[in-house]
Amino acid sequence: MECPNCGNSELKTLVEGIWQCLKCNTIIKDKTEPKKEESSELTFESGNFFMKKTGLNKKYEICEKGIIVSKTPKSMIAALICHTPSFPNSKYIRISWFKNSIYLHAGMIKITESSELDNLIKCLEKIEKDSDQDFNFKKTEMDTELDFEEQEDIFKIDGTKCPKCSSKMKKSKNNRFYDCQVCGEIVVLEDGRPIFDVPTDKLPLSYSSNFPINYYIPEKGITFKWLMGEWKSIVIIYDQSNPDRKFLRFYWWTRNLQDYISSEYSMGDSAAVSFKWSARKGVGTTNIYDKNLIAPLIKALKSEKKELSW
Repeated sequence: MECPNCGNSELKTLVEGIWQCLKCNTIIKDKTEPKKEESSELTFESGNFFMKKTGLNKKYEICEKGIIVSKTPKSMIAALICHTPSFPNSKYIRISWFKNSIYLHAGMIKITESSELDNLIKCLEKIEKDSDQDFNFKKTEMDTELDFEEQEDIFKIDGTKCPKCSSKMKKSKNNRFYDCQVCGEIVVLEDGRPIFDVPTDKLPLSYSSNFPINYYIPEKGITFKWLMGEWKSIVIIYDQSNPDRKFLRFYWWTRNLQDYISSEYSMGDSAAVSFKWSARKGVGTTNIYDKNLIAPLIKALKSEKKELSW
């Protein structure tokens, strides 16, 4: 097979039936792509099935049960209910992407609380409703460029009152954060500007194109979780060399503010590094190229929400 854009024959397999040209990065989809095994019932498979048949590592997590959203001979997407070996009662949902015939780990994102899951379901439903089969949006909608550090409409800090319990907060000796002595909440100061966790159920779930994404161009996306050190979004993206080929990607960024908070000395350029967002290690490739997979994914997540009583 050759790239229709440049004629190059060196192609990289992304998932079964979809390739990327190594020369011009064009995404190519095979019209004879194998039919995916998608069950209209989307029944639960046992955790033992996923532990034995996929690349999950029992040293780090145990799958209790899961639902296969899409499966081909060389790829699979599934929504799993898991827990870590050390905390069997702390369950979470892991959306997993597997590759190759032995279903090795390709990508994942974890959902740890009910409000986060509710947001994700609403975001997926919104994108499914507002975009066509090629992830082009059906109507023009004004993006809301949210700067979460300054979103007074989402949450307000009243003087030095704790945004969580309203108790008076104590400022640190290095003048870099406020600490609540009652509930333990911390408000970090970046050049005097407060940064704090935005309650997940307070997020507006509106479209934006302002994301810390490398290489790909964000078309539109929605944030479904934003904390001082953790940010999760789903975003429609495309390669600059092939803007007509859009797809959906799950993003999970983190940053470590501990050094900034605890240091007693001036950090200079190191402070900027502390506030920089980076892709979370181990997330891998979390792409959905076929919009038809959104509906069964939503259905699977709703089934697992009911199973967990979230």
